Amino acid sequence: MLFRPFFWGLFVVVAVFLFGEAFVLTQTTNFAAWKDLHNADDVPNWARRIPRDFRDLTDTAREDLLAKTLSALKDIAADSEVVPSTRYNAILAAGQLELTSGNPSAAYPAALPYLVDVYQQEDAPQYLKYGALLGIVRHAILGIEHDLQDNVIDLLLETVSTEFMPVEVTLNAAPMEPEVWDWFQLTALDGLSALKTADTDGKVNKELLAVMNHKSQELEYFSRSENALTPEERKYTQRIIELASKAAKTLGDLDYKSAANIDAKAMTDAFIALTKAVCNLKYKIAADSATDSRVEQIVIQVKVCTHSVVWGIRSGPLTVRPTEHSFYASLNNDSQEKKRLDVLMAEIVELTTFFDEGEKTKRSVAEPNAPKAFRFDRSELQDALQKCLATIEEV
Repeated sequence: MLFRPFFWGLFVVVAVFLFGEAFVLTQTTNFAAWKDLHNADDVPNWARRIPRDFRDLTDTAREDLLAKTLSALKDIAADSEVVPSTRYNAILAAGQLELTSGNPSAAYPAALPYLVDVYQQEDAPQYLKYGALLGIVRHAILGIEHDLQDNVIDLLLETVSTEFMPVEVTLNAAPMEPEVWDWFQLTALDGLSALKTADTDGKVNKELLAVMNHKSQELEYFSRSENALTPEERKYTQRIIELASKAAKTLGDLDYKSAANIDAKAMTDAFIALTKAVCNLKYKIAADSATDSRVEQIVIQVKVCTHSVVWGIRSGPLTVRPTEHSFYASLNNDSQEKKRLDVLMAEIVELTTFFDEGEKTKRSVAEPNAPKAFRFDRSELQDALQKCLATIEEV
């Protein structure tokens, strides 16, 4: 009588040992458990483990499981009774689904129309829209089918060019903060960078230049203020500089080798205008300050702007040669715009050197193991910015 239980126990052990691998390969995520409020803290880990369901699955078997997984994730994300964190993780996981794994991998194409649809729904919660946007950007990074690319480009451009507008507070939704919309715009720029297309009609180029020029005008407005900027105004201008600088860098991530309808003068004007606007504003802030307390912040933001402008021009840092697909490389060597850009970049190099080494006549070799510190004061910083501005005005 004791033999039978022992036999079946041994059979189970042997079966698990022999067929355990097959069991793991066919086991899928338990999406029903995602909706349980008590499991909300576990959902992020469960979402990260979804790729295990597709290990060694190919062809029809993989596509069938991808379709079932996407359907389950869509159901969770759409369920208003589910906690927001779980709904967000569901749509985030949908954007992470892969048709093929490995290096390089390919995004699951069927997920993209769903992500675009959620992002465009007016009544969708903002956290769901942002999760959808992250998924759209990931598809842009891994590759989007040509017939969907124009739609995605339009969506991303609309996000970047749309100004933040406060909305009326309702019982069902909290108002979006301006900083949150900044995340949307900066993330959309990541998507445009990933697509690396200047398109045939120059639409991406024109829209990004429009954003840069508008932000430059805003910065110039604040720089002309007769009063010192308030903390709120300084914070706002920091956000303007971040967005405009990233738009400038995104221009450098586009491919100009085969681009058409690119207005070289308009691009050069925009790069110069942004550099001038940021230096003007930071000169004012330095002049309005009674101490050196803001020097570090000024240096950081001017560097963010100028290095982004250089990237926009050369598709890379100033320390290397311009790439073959860059805007700079697309210009004729004797063109007026290339000459203007050379002057601008020379000033940026000089300003960067000043930030790193201080005023030219006072430079010295740094002491070994000496603490890092700026080798200039607020007054010398003003002089450096003013010199840069004087040269920029000439071009």
